[in-house]
Amino acid sequence: MDLRSVECFIRVAETLHFGRAAEELHLSQPALSQRIRTLERDIGARLFERNRRSVRLTAAGHAFLAPARTVVTQGERAVDSARRAAQGRQGRLRLGCTVIASYTALPQAIQEFRTTCPEVEVDLVEVNSPALEAALDRGEIDLGVLHPPLERPHLRLRALPAEPCVLALPAGHRLAERSTVSFADLAGEPMLAAPRSVGPVLFDKMVACFRAAGVEPRIVQEATPVTTLAGLVAAGAGLGFVTRGVATATRPGVVFREVPGAPAVPMAAAWAAAEPSPAGGRFLGILARHLGSVSA
Repeated sequence: MDLRSVECFIRVAETLHFGRAAEELHLSQPALSQRIRTLERDIGARLFERNRRSVRLTAAGHAFLAPARTVVTQGERAVDSARRAAQGRQGRLRLGCTVIASYTALPQAIQEFRTTCPEVEVDLVEVNSPALEAALDRGEIDLGVLHPPLERPHLRLRALPAEPCVLALPAGHRLAERSTVSFADLAGEPMLAAPRSVGPVLFDKMVACFRAAGVEPRIVQEATPVTTLAGLVAAGAGLGFVTRGVATATRPGVVFREVPGAPAVPMAAAWAAAEPSPAGGRFLGILARHLGSVSA
């Protein structure tokens, strides 16, 4: 059943005048009459009794009027819902992020998105980068904020500003008195690090920085996520690198120092489809404003 024809029926039923209804609907009177005849044929009953002097509803027309109004209202709502979903203003956004990402401006971006798009339900999961890749591949999340390079090259990627690394060390450590620390200063120090399997490229870059300074890193314990590593530093288990965002979270007994030449943690948004979902695309725009420029 054509919704436009149902709208035409309602207008004729309200005006009881084909000419006036055609004018209000911006149709010619023959076109309006044809729509009504087609509708009557589809229903299998006459909806109007008319002659040269008057138009009136039949019993079938009276019975059809209230449901017809409901159908048109529901149709308009369905069209509006579809349009809002296509614009990323309605629906659902399944978002994944790493712990490191959660210590950037990501939470503020999510808050703004929820405020500006209240009809989009946001589901948030926090796991490591390899797990986010797998979740994207399985279709469990729509968008992941993670750390390239990716093991699955078929995933789509948009680069985000990298997160600089700083050294976390106990407040009473001998190096805590310095404003900056070099890799050479870390010779023989017990180091904490995330497992290489979580971020092999960053792990190898960090080891290369040590070796370029003539130092072999002494990794005494693997720890993940990075917040756990900071907790182990506070407990005196060793020293370790964390992102600057994590360093902004106050942790008693731990100080943070710049290490010139330390690699940054790469950041990116990833998705599995040819393009981000409409809600995902809208969220990426907000995230770009909070984090800075986003590379295509």
